[in-house]
Amino acid sequence: MVVGNDPEEKAVHPIELVLARLLRLGSLAAAALLAVGIAVMVLGQTELAPKLITAGLLVLLGTPVLRVVAAAIIFVKERDWHFALFSLVVLCAVAAGIYFGKGG
Repeated sequence: MVVGNDPEEKAVHPIELVLARLLRLGSLAAAALLAVGIAVMVLGQTELAPKLITAGLLVLLGTPVLRVVAAAIIFVKERDWHFALFSLVVLCAVAAGIYFGKGG
C-alpha cells in the first residue's frame, strides 16, 4: 500500500496483515469444506455431503463477521475508540440483519 511520500504510509499496518490473514484463512477453510463436500457427494456419500457443504457455507458467511470482531478487539487494544465504535455499530447491524432476516 504505497500512498504519497510519507514513509509511514508506505508500510502495511499490522492490523491490515491480521485481517488479511483472517480472511484468507476463512476463505481457504470454506473452499476446502465445500470441495470435500462436493467430492463426497460425487462419491455417493449422501448423508455426509450436505453437512460438509453447509459447514463450508457457514464458514464463508462467518468469516467477514469474524473479521469485524477481530478489528474491534484490535481497535480496543489500541485505544482507537472511534474505529472500535464503528466496529460495534457494524456488528449490531449484522446482528439485527440476522435476527430480523430469519423470516417467520
